[in-house]
Amino acid sequence: MKNDILDQINEYAQDLHNANTTKKLESTIVDVAKKLSGALYGQLYIYSKDRLKKVYSSDVAIKKCTLVKSPTFKKYLLKNTISYISPKLLKDWIPEHIPTDIQSANIIPLFTKDQSVEFILLYTDRSEELSTEAQKALAIYSHIAIMAITRARLQDESKRALEIRDRFISLASHELRTPLTSLHGYIQLLHAKMADKDTVESRWVKELHVESIRLTTLVKELLDVNRIKQGQFAFVFSEVPMHEVITKAIDYHYLTRADHPVVYQNKMEKGTKIVGDFDKLVEMVSGLLGNAIKFSKPEDKITISIKTNQGSLSLIVKDTGRGISKKDLTAVFDGFYKSAHSSHLEGMGVGLLLAKHIVDNHRGKIKITSKENKGTKVEVILPTIKAEPL
Repeated sequence: MKNDILDQINEYAQDLHNANTTKKLESTIVDVAKKLSGALYGQLYIYSKDRLKKVYSSDVAIKKCTLVKSPTFKKYLLKNTISYISPKLLKDWIPEHIPTDIQSANIIPLFTKDQSVEFILLYTDRSEELSTEAQKALAIYSHIAIMAITRARLQDESKRALEIRDRFISLASHELRTPLTSLHGYIQLLHAKMADKDTVESRWVKELHVESIRLTTLVKELLDVNRIKQGQFAFVFSEVPMHEVITKAIDYHYLTRADHPVVYQNKMEKGTKIVGDFDKLVEMVSGLLGNAIKFSKPEDKITISIKTNQGSLSLIVKDTGRGISKKDLTAVFDGFYKSAHSSHLEGMGVGLLLAKHIVDNHRGKIKITSKENKGTKVEVILPTIKAEPL
């Protein structure tokens, strides 16, 4: 085969890759096949479970041309090779509405799966078969088209699955929020009433209190992810002392995970503030602490340190836990991602997605370095505002 034809096929393959919708891909597949064969018109069909469906027609002239299932039709499809359709056979297959300039056709099977076949029907104004060169070019092209169709179908299925998941999460989190708020409120009252007692019942209430906080946090995270996707994750900015943010996050940690020691190293200049959303920043720091705790043993030390440096502050959360593999590091900010080693751990895998969104909206940066079985370090850099003199 000539190099210029191979170059042409390679160029057409790029066109298939650039088709950003299934409809665009279907039209591109047929239009390219027309060019390679010199055909006048082209159609794309799917034959599945003894049903024939026309997917795309290249021109208005053949819109009404529709294949019927003749006895010979299936036989040609099962050949799974490019086949010439004679004028007589074509008339049996399409008894009506064939334009007068069509003399014959060629059938190019593309995709065979679970007894279904996707194929191109190319109409020509010639009564002879395609040249050997054209058949070879179409054979190569058909394999490229198959890969493009497979990729597009997988993307469509993945998109539909994600939409179903997001709808379910949105509905579930909204439905859970009201009863959880009531439940958590009553547990808080009970916990406050029995806080000074040392009985089996008071320990049960304490456990209930901790678990209700975790469940409420989980539902809040799901609602926040849903708000991010809908562009409704609002921020209320003001001057925020970062020391208070970290103190509140650590207090929350001791309320739910008192068994993990946390070392706080504050090297900030006195009075350091940033312009930010206090509650969102607490959520971000709490999420980073929660992740560090989740991937560490109870006796492992978690370090949270903060320092200022020429108009910015650096917040580092460091643990000595199991670490994250290089492969998993590339996906940690995607949301709902859990590695094989962490699938049994609590949480939905959205903490770092939320943290990154919060940091990005504070004009900051977040980066992660990690070594398996050595630990993980998360660094957040945020711009500061100048501290006023006392």
